[in-house]
Amino acid sequence: MRWITQALPGEVARELFAARDAGAGEQQQTVILARALGHAYFREWGRRAHGLQVSFSDVDFADFSIG
Repeated sequence: MRWITQALPGEVARELFAARDAGAGEQQQTVILARALGHAYFREWGRRAHGLQVSFSDVDFADFSIG
């Protein structure tokens, strides 16, 4: 199990809300979040792990805040 605490830019929240408002399902929203986490957390904004593909699966808990 991996605990991730990662700040993501506001563009990600806007993209998630726009997808939700357009009727996107959980799977589509999960893809958006996986792409954002992959870029920010695993690839450190393009500084490492180039080409790494990230999937966001088997999630036990997620907590989000806007601040």
